[in-house]
Amino acid sequence: MTDRLIRLMRIITLVQARPGILARELAERCGTSERTIYRDMDALSAMHIPITHQGRGRGYTFIGHFAMYPLGLTEEEILALFKFLPLLDEMKDILPESFEGAYEKVLAAVYKQSTEKDELQAEI
Repeated sequence: MTDRLIRLMRIITLVQARPGILARELAERCGTSERTIYRDMDALSAMHIPITHQGRGRGYTFIGHFAMYPLGLTEEEILALFKFLPLLDEMKDILPESFEGAYEKVLAAVYKQSTEKDELQAEI
């Protein structure tokens, strides 16, 4: 059951990050079959997660303004984000203008997540 829950959360994150993502792509990214993705979409629908299929070849997207914040990053993912920071200045010319702002928002969420984790551990 834990594997399925992790996969469902991953599906939500992938649909949020890539609106229009196809079941085939979700299956590849989640390491499962398309049929399993269809069953997972049924489960998410039963949980009232507002994901909709836009039609054959058009993939999945959220209905309305549903969003989840990027929580639950692994230590390796957090380290990768911080290792990229020194390269940002060197790559500014080839990155879109809005990239730096988006990257800063992700780092802010990571910082908030880590401080909340530290506070919880301090209470124990």
